[in-house]
Amino acid sequence: MKSIKFLFTLLLFCTISLVAQQKKYVSYTVQKGETMKSIAKVYKISTRDLLRLNPDIGRKPKANTVIIVPNLNYGKHVVEVVEDEGEYHTILPKETLYGISKKYNTTIEQLKKLNPHIAEGLKIGMKIKIPLNVNKEEEVSEATYILHTVVKDETVYNLTRRYEISEEELLQLNPILNDGLKLGMVLKIRIKENTVIDEEDEVLEGVSLFVESLNVEKNINVAIMLPYQINKYTDSTRARSFSKSNSLLTIATDFHMGAAIAIDSLKRKGLSINVNYFDTENSNYKLKTIVDRNDFSNTDIVIGPLFYEKAHWLSKQIDVPVFAPMYSKKQDGLSNNNLIKSDSDDLEERLLDYMKASYKGQNIIVVNDGLEASKSKLWKAVNALKAFDSIQNVEVIKSNKGYIDNTKFKEKLSLDTNNWVLLISDEIVTTAATINNLKGFAEEYNITLLSIDKGKNFDNVDNSFLGQLNFVFASKDFVNMQNPMVKQFFNKFKNTYNSFPSKYAIRGFDVTYDALIRLASKDSLEDGLKAGTSSRISAMFDYNKKLFGSFENKGIFIIQYNPELNPIIIE
Repeated sequence: MKSIKFLFTLLLFCTISLVAQQKKYVSYTVQKGETMKSIAKVYKISTRDLLRLNPDIGRKPKANTVIIVPNLNYGKHVVEVVEDEGEYHTILPKETLYGISKKYNTTIEQLKKLNPHIAEGLKIGMKIKIPLNVNKEEEVSEATYILHTVVKDETVYNLTRRYEISEEELLQLNPILNDGLKLGMVLKIRIKENTVIDEEDEVLEGVSLFVESLNVEKNINVAIMLPYQINKYTDSTRARSFSKSNSLLTIATDFHMGAAIAIDSLKRKGLSINVNYFDTENSNYKLKTIVDRNDFSNTDIVIGPLFYEKAHWLSKQIDVPVFAPMYSKKQDGLSNNNLIKSDSDDLEERLLDYMKASYKGQNIIVVNDGLEASKSKLWKAVNALKAFDSIQNVEVIKSNKGYIDNTKFKEKLSLDTNNWVLLISDEIVTTAATINNLKGFAEEYNITLLSIDKGKNFDNVDNSFLGQLNFVFASKDFVNMQNPMVKQFFNKFKNTYNSFPSKYAIRGFDVTYDALIRLASKDSLEDGLKAGTSSRISAMFDYNKKLFGSFENKGIFIIQYNPELNPIIIE
């Protein structure tokens, strides 16, 4: 037990050290003659990392260019209040008395009068007294910024709604957007400081068929196993490793943050939850050691390990329900009675089920790239479509090295009914050819373009075209920023960790919250998993159990782009 407490203490230190509660980045105006290299030296960051923070800025920026730099006082108190003496301001690099006087709406003379020692000049880290009863400017240079990495299905419209900023402000901070929003693009986002969550606010689940009925007298014991790799990182390597995008430490820490929000939210509902955290170190040996040295007989749920094969192995070693939190292509062949597969990837089956349920005599055209790799998907889809009741016909159009003659569409499109055009291809050229052809017919014909998912082949497609074609696709993740519960989660996360949640943090919340609330609402976890469909922040959970096998989540959204380019859930 002492080792567990020690591990938790280390984990807590790691988490706190990575998410201080002050501004991590501030803006800085480049002075004449300065280069990114010289600025990086002042702010104790490598030139490469500074350029990564400012991807649209060259190595020799022009004077008065506004860039983002690390806050040297991140994790420290920049301003402290001393009763009856006024405020104290800590001097940052390149600050001047003139700038400070403007910032606090005072005069240089007043500052010198209160701080005689500044006659020798300002020095970084020096504290100076600020006159009482001054009003700070509403807009100051220390605006709070975060870095956002663009993920699949995001649009400029969604980003402006998500972060409550205008499109103009987003473009001003990120000139690279003039070439379009692209997957993996890193954007600077200025966030408002006045977003506040009441201490008693709770994060609630979205509309679902699952109805919670919490038994607050239940004591729930949870084990969370993630590859924190605490022992691997010294203080110097931890920060360096954390900065790498998609690093294992980042994923584990983000997942942990989301899970912690979920547990706190459920505790506020009155649940008694005890949590033990285990660092698997992403090591089979360490995982075996954890199993050998700990008694899990009183544990109700294990969440993790992060990778599916390790979760599958663990489920065979302990008699406890084990939630595998992330999808793996190997999970179809690896199953166990007490293993819960919380992530799904049956997008094709889900889309075909939607089409079958929605079919009302539409004219169906299937477009394929003619490549060997997609041939099985093509005929699987065609055979499934032909099994629909009262279906008239299923037409197939194949591209020739990506090219499709528009007369082929003209021959097969119908003016008398809605045309369903199902794209069975991950090939970029075929996707572009299909959309370019269809957008030319969109005003004359009623067209709905469908795809199994919105993959990389859509990355360079203008969303306005998808809106014109009423684009429909299946997705296992969807964040509706118009949902008050989703906004509440984002705000609570920001106020707790001073950052917005990544997809891994959202996943940590969704899996943890859904698993625990199902257990707390029913006599057993099995009853809870059978209790219906639920929607959380980004994921849907709809569990089914295979005979002598695992519970598997089949929850997948059907998304459609409307003419306003706002993707919405239609089923």
